[in-house]
Amino acid sequence: MGDDWYKTRFENKHDSINEFLTSKTTTGRSHRTINEYSRTLQRFFHEHFPELDPEDVEVHHVEQYLRILVERDLAQNTKRRYLESLSSFYAWAMKRPRYEDITGNPAAVVLEEVPKQIHDRPDCATWENAEKIVHAIDDPRDKTVAVVLAKTGCRVTEALTITREDLLLEDGFIRLTNRKGGKTTVIPVDDETVRMIQRLQFIDQNTSEYLFASSRTGNQLTRERIRRKVREAAVKTGVMEEGETRFHKKFTPHTFRTVFTTLMRNQGMPDHILQYIRGDSESETIDIYTRIDRNQAQQEYLQAIKPLHL
Repeated sequence: MGDDWYKTRFENKHDSINEFLTSKTTTGRSHRTINEYSRTLQRFFHEHFPELDPEDVEVHHVEQYLRILVERDLAQNTKRRYLESLSSFYAWAMKRPRYEDITGNPAAVVLEEVPKQIHDRPDCATWENAEKIVHAIDDPRDKTVAVVLAKTGCRVTEALTITREDLLLEDGFIRLTNRKGGKTTVIPVDDETVRMIQRLQFIDQNTSEYLFASSRTGNQLTRERIRRKVREAAVKTGVMEEGETRFHKKFTPHTFRTVFTTLMRNQGMPDHILQYIRGDSESETIDIYTRIDRNQAQQEYLQAIKPLHL
């Protein structure tokens, strides 16, 4: 399976876990998230504790599992992610009367004691550096992807799955349909972004459904291509050194998201609107109680966004 684990949903010997995975699929969790759940749960119950049924797991078993993760020298947030997969299963099962033997969430108990590591903002994550990088990218498709990343704070996967039907440019919006947690949101863009997209459409006669498509295959551009182009532009402009791996010194497609977030907060954008535009999965609760009006989001956005001087 190697590096393709994230593309595979692993079946489990416990029917309750397979039902959990199916339930999360039908309620909109992304394939990648479902596959990660399945991998973690299979390793826990097939490799580490094959003698245990889900209802038999106690806190000390999860603590033993955490020690295994520590011995693997995993990053703090990676360990939390594995525990979150376990906790999600137990939280789901406890709400289903048919699993009456599962009466607690042992993973949640341990998870509370593993603090989330918050990374400092990279030194190079500035709007000025983002502007330099966008200008240094030559290919109009790659440049326009970088503009969308910088101007919306979306994830690179979300940008690359934009289709032509998702463009609502006359009204100043783009629809993002591949957001974390399976959500779809319609987010505002400014005139500069609209012009870049229209320019790309004029010079790129590709008939693919995707806005950012390979001229050779018609498939959407790959994340690795955008990572490479951003890295090359960052090195070319002196934003980062060749071969740089330190978090606070490198600029990646995801750094555009940090830059956008910092800019919006500094410009005073309300948190609930910023969460909506960013597509934060953690904002699901706030969205239930706070209706986000597109026109209000657009007004706040246009007051806060800066030009890239293209």
